[in-house]
Amino acid sequence: MIEFTTDEDKAKFLQKQLEFLTLLREPYEAMVDNIITFVNHSRRKIVDEDVRSSGSGNSNKGKRTGDEVYDGTALSAANLAADGIHGYMCSPSIHWFDLTLPGKLNFAKTSGMRAWSGKRTDEYPEVKVWLDECEEVLYPAFRRSNFYDFHPDFTKEGITVGTGTAIVEEDIKEGRINFTLPHFRECYIAENQFGKVDTLYRKYKLTLRQLVQKFGKEKIFALDTNFKIQYEKNPYTEKEIVHATFPRSDYDPSKLDGKNKPIASFWMLPHANKAKIIDESGYWELPNVTWRWRKNSSELYGRSPAWDAYVDICKGNAQAETNLVAGHKMVDPAMVAPSDLRGKVNSDPGGWTWIDGAVTKDKIPVPAITGIQLPYGQDQQDRTDKSIKEHFHVDFFLMLNQAAFNKVPLTATQVVGMQGEQAAVLGTRIGRHQSEGLNPLMDRVWNIEERAGRLPQPPQILMDLGGGQNIEIDYLGPLSQAQKLTGIQSIRAGIEIAKEFASVPGMEMAIDVIDADKTLTEALNVVGFPAKCLKEQSTVDQVRAIRQQQQKAAQDLEAMGEMAKAGQRLTRKVEKGSGIDMMTGGEMVQE
Repeated sequence: MIEFTTDEDKAKFLQKQLEFLTLLREPYEAMVDNIITFVNHSRRKIVDEDVRSSGSGNSNKGKRTGDEVYDGTALSAANLAADGIHGYMCSPSIHWFDLTLPGKLNFAKTSGMRAWSGKRTDEYPEVKVWLDECEEVLYPAFRRSNFYDFHPDFTKEGITVGTGTAIVEEDIKEGRINFTLPHFRECYIAENQFGKVDTLYRKYKLTLRQLVQKFGKEKIFALDTNFKIQYEKNPYTEKEIVHATFPRSDYDPSKLDGKNKPIASFWMLPHANKAKIIDESGYWELPNVTWRWRKNSSELYGRSPAWDAYVDICKGNAQAETNLVAGHKMVDPAMVAPSDLRGKVNSDPGGWTWIDGAVTKDKIPVPAITGIQLPYGQDQQDRTDKSIKEHFHVDFFLMLNQAAFNKVPLTATQVVGMQGEQAAVLGTRIGRHQSEGLNPLMDRVWNIEERAGRLPQPPQILMDLGGGQNIEIDYLGPLSQAQKLTGIQSIRAGIEIAKEFASVPGMEMAIDVIDADKTLTEALNVVGFPAKCLKEQSTVDQVRAIRQQQQKAAQDLEAMGEMAKAGQRLTRKVEKGSGIDMMTGGEMVQE
């Protein structure tokens, strides 16, 4: 990109890069279209036969979909998994994340802060308060945005086609953040050397009205002499455009214009012969986030549960179609009858057909069609549907519902164990969703809010440290908590083992090896207990000192009472100046 100085050269370069990225995506398109057909048929296909045949980009908009689908198990399982992951991870009704600074503080031996050496940075009171204040800014930012509507679909994109892309932009006029989920067909991506997607070419359509609103009439009408006429005739005429974002190799931090930001942003009007640059600007960080449900090291695009279940999905669809045909034949079978009954047989429900002579010896009316049964292949289809649901981890999200339906009593311990087991299986994929999907989204939102001046200033201690510590996200939703159950269970198991050893004669002191404060703190950290609800160590020490004084006073009072009772039973004169002498004031006589 550095070598090109004119817009014409830049447009040629971008057009060529798009052609390369198109070739990289091409091997995945047929499979993605198959998955869209059977698992998410409301999404338009990449290869659109209607568009190809008519030459119009609008020919199949609003048309009926799903005509090829006979079994909706995969679609319902994907919807349940997407909604379940959203609800279990980042529901708007729960406190679903905390900001943390897990790095350790280290101070010189002569420093007055020596007592804080070795502790986490977010344990320091001022840092803890600052992180809480930042959270109080981020949560409203998410609520003002469309994040909670967007995220289930973003998750579903990864669950179905395997690759989901989000575009995060700030609506400065409205003071809110907007999340957009482009169709897979629009996105062409590339990775950097570390496997992170850092390049996105998005090819899609905007109306002339939208282009004018975004770039202004002067710039749009200058691209093509026909645009002004088309705009006046029909401002909703669609034009295909390309938006390319990628890291700049010639970034110059000393220049403050948009063309010198770390991330390049080019809007282009593509054309086979002569593409044109609409606008060039930039971003401080990538505005787009791409996550893959699962990615092979040699592949660029992701795979998903729908890819894994595809054989079962096709089999289930074929079985459902066969069973539907078989059911029709059983309910409405082919008939053979004498020609003189033509037009006289009433096959409607409750219909009567009158014939001469008796049908049976006893002249009893009988049904014309008997022996209707469920299709013989229903059991096979049930097994296939069960296999499809297992790919999408449906059992995890409907565990309690299924137990109640089957009237299986479960104890709280069993429920916790089952959730932990299922979460461990699902954890690998959810971990990728967090690291490759949610974390970059959170970073983008943080940066937008920070540049807008809505985040509080960091405390002096962080300013003195001079950076070098990254804020991390601790997810607190039910799914994350279920994944953390293993840590809690290990702590509980350790305590139980210590109690067993301490109950053995001669090993009573074994329990002393466990640091009670550190054990409880670790358990609270595992479950995401709010840091602001914990007392400062100085307060804890003060409370304990007061409690010890109260306990000592109570023990002294109890001891004095016992001594008084003992003194009342004495028959000899007590020693002058002793404790009993001071309490009783002289010789005591036994009762």
